[in-house]
Amino acid sequence: MNRWMHKGLAGLLVSCSVLTAGWLAPPAAHAADSQAVKVQVNDQLIAFPDAQPFLDQNQSTQVPVRFVTERLGYTLDWSKVGQQVQVTLKNDRHTIVLTSGNATAMIDNEPVTMATSAEFKNGRVFVPLRFISEAADVQVHWESASRLALVSSDGKQHTPDYEVFEATAYSADPAENGGYAAYDYMGNPLALGTIAVDPNVIPLGSKLYIEGYHFAGLPVGGMYAYATDIGGAVKGNHLDIYIPGSAASLRSFGVQKVKVYRITE
Repeated sequence: MNRWMHKGLAGLLVSCSVLTAGWLAPPAAHAADSQAVKVQVNDQLIAFPDAQPFLDQNQSTQVPVRFVTERLGYTLDWSKVGQQVQVTLKNDRHTIVLTSGNATAMIDNEPVTMATSAEFKNGRVFVPLRFISEAADVQVHWESASRLALVSSDGKQHTPDYEVFEATAYSADPAENGGYAAYDYMGNPLALGTIAVDPNVIPLGSKLYIEGYHFAGLPVGGMYAYATDIGGAVKGNHLDIYIPGSAASLRSFGVQKVKVYRITE
């Protein structure tokens, strides 16, 4: 892919403006997650900046407890109980008490057996999304193919919020970067998770989740990515995925149709 010849200077200027706006992703944010669980509330895919949702041993979606308080109208209180954590959630209808490691919850002082239990791991409290949502009379639909939990807090029907793009791949070869070194348009070193976009379609700095590709050099299932690069040939619903390796090794990627989710921070 041929990059803009003014990439270096223009990238520096964009980096400065983006840093001022707080959009530029830290290097760690480029890390890909092949087992990512996504959560969409109504029409928005939700970003979890410091702790990611996951499927537990019972195949239940566990989400950081802060997500519940912010998105489902609960207030939160918690306390340590020995080595476990007790969480109290309140909304205008119910008071729910969960203890990590315990599959029995209390709803308005009545015991209720859950399909799984809340978890306390890595200093974070996770709660079962379906149980907490349905206690708030909010339905959750699980899209197994995309590992996506669809939460309809407004009572309407929603579908997975993705767009179909054509994807190609590029390497750090200077011939594919306008003769410049292995940096993206915003001044970051090229890394797995870097993608080039048309800024008129996807704003630079956007966080995305991409799935549907087939290539051994990318995480199986899907990956988080940041729109931090551009290219002269990247126009419209087309994105270019940086993949470590030689230009020759990436030719077999060809042109593929992928699903692109835009993540709301």
